[in-house]
Parts: sequence; structure tokens; C-alpha cells
Amino acid sequence: MSTPRVITSVAQRADIGRMGSGDNRYVGGGLRLASGATAPRLDHGYFETEVRPMLGAILLKKGWISNDKLDAGLEAARISGMRLGETLLARGWLFEPELAAALAEQFGLRYVDLVRHPLDPGAARLLPLEVGRRMFAVPVRFTDSGAIEVAVGDPSDVDVDGLEQILGRRVEIVVGERSVIQDAWRYLR
Repeated sequence: MSTPRVITSVAQRADIGRMGSGDNRYVGGGLRLASGATAPRLDHGYFETEVRPMLGAILLKKGWISNDKLDAGLEAARISGMRLGETLLARGWLFEPELAAALAEQFGLRYVDLVRHPLDPGAARLLPLEVGRRMFAVPVRFTDSGAIEVAVGDPSDVDVDGLEQILGRRVEIVVGERSVIQDAWRYLR
């Protein structure tokens, strides 16, 4: 049985070497502590350049939460098993439109405000209620290209291929607030 090869750069190998050599910037698992912090806390800015940035880094960059609230939210989410966004909402540290906009940015999608831009009831009726509830989704409108725009509460919960098969059209995913999507289910069949 052979060990899997891991390709690392010279800089990564130097960082890995420092992790075990008493370097105080690193905590268990290679997580970095923020430099200049008055109390030890994780360096959330470290993840800003990821291909798909971490939700917490987006929320910090936009100024919607503080480092301390993010740390507390991450710990509470770890303990409860809830997602970070749900935890921050439950604690009142984040508003639903902010979470939806941050999720849209994280996944490279468009945020749609379903309160200001109401959905087309004809488009919404195409999706069975049980599917909408399972994927936390609601069709919003028909696009000029003939596709159907579907608002979701969390893009990671959606099966786009399944939606396209059910709706019989190409689907374009956008992100909306969960409570407004839930309220719009009255239009589903």
C-alpha cells in the first residue's frame, strides 16, 4: 500500500515546517492566528483569495459582522451542527438579505430581492411544492433566452439537473432570502 503524494510549494513546506516548530502563529491543524490581534483569534483574512471564498471572509469584508462575532458563530455552529449563516441569523448578528447576498457572492451567483421584484406566478406554478420545499427553491421568472430563473435559499442544497428535468427548461440559479422563498411557496402547485 503506497502513501498518497501531496504536492506542496517551497513556501508551503516552510509553513508546514514552522507549524511544528513552536511558531506561535499556528494552532492545531495549521490554522493561522491573526497578527496584531489583542487576543488570540483565527486569521479569517487568510481565506479571502480562495476560488470560492469562505462565507465568514465575505461577511467580514463587507463589514456585516466583526471578527469576534465570526469566531463565536463558528464555535456555536461547530457545537450545534448548524450552518454558519443559520447560526449568525439565530443570534441576531446578521440579517437575512445580507446572508443571501453573501451566499450569492460566495457561489458567483446573482442575488435577487423577491420583495422588490416579485415573482411571476406562472413560472412559480411549474414547480411542485414538495420539490420547492426540499430544495428551498421557487421559480422567479422566465428569461429572454427561454430559461427559467429559480431563487434558492442556499445554492449548495440545489440539484440543478433535477430542476431542469422537472421544469423542462434550462435553469438559472439566483439566491434569495429563505423567508421570502418560503412565503412564495403559496404559488407552487
